[in-house]
Amino acid sequence: MNIETLQYFQYIGKYKNITKAAKHFFISQSTLSRHIMSLEEELGVKLFERDNKKIQFTEAGEALYNECELLIRHLQIVINNVQLADKGNTGTLRITSPGKLCKTLSDALILMKEKYPSINLIVESYNFNEIPCAILYGIYNIGFTYDFACSDYDELEIIPVGTDDFSLLIPSKFYKNPSKESIAEIVKSLPLILPTYIEPPFMKLIIHEFQRFAGIKKINTIYVNTTESVVFDVSLGLGYGIVPTSLTKSKNSDENISYINLDDFSAKGTIVMLRKKSNTSEIVNSFVDIIKDLSKKDLKE
Repeated sequence: MNIETLQYFQYIGKYKNITKAAKHFFISQSTLSRHIMSLEEELGVKLFERDNKKIQFTEAGEALYNECELLIRHLQIVINNVQLADKGNTGTLRITSPGKLCKTLSDALILMKEKYPSINLIVESYNFNEIPCAILYGIYNIGFTYDFACSDYDELEIIPVGTDDFSLLIPSKFYKNPSKESIAEIVKSLPLILPTYIEPPFMKLIIHEFQRFAGIKKINTIYVNTTESVVFDVSLGLGYGIVPTSLTKSKNSDENISYINLDDFSAKGTIVMLRKKSNTSEIVNSFVDIIKDLSKKDLKE
């Protein structure tokens, strides 16, 4: 199994069409088909159901497609690490965060550079609900996310490093200067837009309070794929959303969006740092210790 073949498989699944996938890679359909047949033979399963018009995943194909992106990235990391080791450079620390969740991360990076001047630091953005899996797959050594996104991962060490508020996200063209007194009207006039992934445990309590404020039994709710989609839809005036304040404000400066902080609703999430328990390298341990020390200082202050 190699990256090239996995990418071919991924794009056939994306387009549901061998011709379009072949054009994407500028190769012939026969070449693409040979790669897929080789992959099926290697795995001992059938990945696609084919007919004259289109192709569909088998259950095995669906399972591979769902893991394909992480698998490709993991293989790329392994290859890169091997090449770095061959050059005598093994000091690489890979960190991921969905955005500027807390100042602790930037402070820790400065201290890490001072301690290891030649270290290769790689910091990348990732969807916060997918970060636990990315750590388990070894794509990153350290991840920052919210506690409610990683409650069922026994293989991970989960270290609290801060908190984040949640806010109501509202289209400014309907409510130019919204306040908490506006919530009842907003709830009655617009649909609530939420991402489909894991919801914070307090979300039901917030929604219940909104229902009470508005005097309604049920809130009209629309589900979209990501928090970014929530922000986009709200900016278009399609509804209102409930989002992590720090994460969303750090990525968004859209004048079409206004915020109402929901601190009165006990709407807080714990920001956590993740690392795989089995990863006990010196570099990872040093970074974890720096984060722990900074977090203790923040708590005292």
